Amino acid sequence: MATRVSGGPIELCIREKLTSQLSPVVLEIRNDSWKHASHHGLRPEGNTTESHFKIDIVSEAFQGKSQPARHRMIYAILDDEIKNKGVHALQMKTKTPTEANK
Repeated sequence: MATRVSGGPIELCIREKLTSQLSPVVLEIRNDSWKHASHHGLRPEGNTTESHFKIDIVSEAFQGKSQPARHRMIYAILDDEIKNKGVHALQMKTKTPTEANK
């Protein structure tokens, strides 16, 4: 699996959950929170350092599923991070290995 490992505790938790539940062959997570740190809507959350992520993931688990269904899978896996840890936005690219090799 190709990965870039670094980041804070929320990013590491996201990486661990997606890895253990989707067994990706590729998983890239980029923390884009710095681009949004001054947004007024985030101030009450208190999480301005790990609130926005871009996720590129390739997994067999997506086989036969539409893009919305794939995104719902990820939202379900990361439910706690979204509801309780201040993750505000996820930008996702989800592919099967076959789609990634085209």
